[in-house]
This record gives sequence, C-alpha cells and structure tokens, in this order.
Amino acid sequence: MPAAPARYSALQITIHWLTAIIVIGMIAAGLTMTRLGPGPTTNLLYELHKTFGIIVFGLVILRIALRLTRGAPPVVDTIPPWQRIAARGSHLALYALLVLVPLVGWIATSTCCAPVNLFWTIPVTLPFYGGMEASKPIFLVHRVLGFSLAGLLLLHAGAALHHHYVIKDDTLRKMLPGGRRAGS
Repeated sequence: MPAAPARYSALQITIHWLTAIIVIGMIAAGLTMTRLGPGPTTNLLYELHKTFGIIVFGLVILRIALRLTRGAPPVVDTIPPWQRIAARGSHLALYALLVLVPLVGWIATSTCCAPVNLFWTIPVTLPFYGGMEASKPIFLVHRVLGFSLAGLLLLHAGAALHHHYVIKDDTLRKMLPGGRRAGS
C-alpha cells in the first residue's frame, strides 16, 4: 500500500460522486419500477436500472483498484478509536454492498430474463439459467442487499455531514471537488 495521500485524487472524487448520484437514482428507480404495473414506463425503468447497475459495478471495481493502488487519506486524528473502527467497517461494508448489489441483480436478471443488454444494445448476459422461478430467491437477496445499502448510505452521508458541520474537520473536504481545505 502506498503512503496515504492528503486527500482523494480527482478521479477518486469523480467516481465517488458519480457512483453516489447513480446509486440514489437506482434506489428510486428500483422502488418505483417494482410498484408500477406493466407498461412502457416500467419497462424503461427496468432497462435503465439494469444498465446503470452494470455501470455502478464497473465504477466500483475501478474505485477499489484506485483505493488499493493510491490509498486513502488518513482518518482525522481527533476521532476516538471506536469511531475509527466503525469508519473502517462501514467503508468495507459499503464497498462489499456496492459490488454485491449490482452483481446479484445481474445474476438474477441473467437467470430469468436473458438477454441482458447495456443500453439496449451491448449484450452482457451472464451464464446463469433457470427461468423466473430460479431467479426469485436471487432477486430477494438483491432486494435485501439493496435496502441494506440504502441504510448504510444514509449512515455514511450522516457521518460525513456530522464531521463537516458538528466536528468541523477535514473529513468531507477530502472528498469534495476543488481541493478546498479546512478554513478555506
């Protein structure tokens, strides 16, 4: 692991915020599409959900590779040890869920509803088969993991805002575009 940088790189920041925006949209689309009846809007949401799920999967793999090669800024010195452990655990859980939620959804969709296409054109179906009945428990796992991710994202955002507005340290600034520092 390289020496810890003072802040995240521009690419890490871009991937973080792009992933955040897409995942928030994916959660909204997932909740909406499963409640609508059959029709063109539902079909459009399902296709976009599948496409952006695959995009999130790719972004997160790239983000993990960057984290392993570039590292991450150290946690601020002023937080207690239990918060350091909580921060590390929640980040590991976020990475795991950001990989597992789209991967499990991709497997479930490939199992029941091939072909799976990226933006309706590029085939990306995984080699899983079995039809709708075989995919139901996989979709259930996808749903449970998705709700777990949504909850953990709320916790993550809340912690970042707590650091920024209550503790007033550099934690959030390290992930903001523009290189701003505390006191700027």
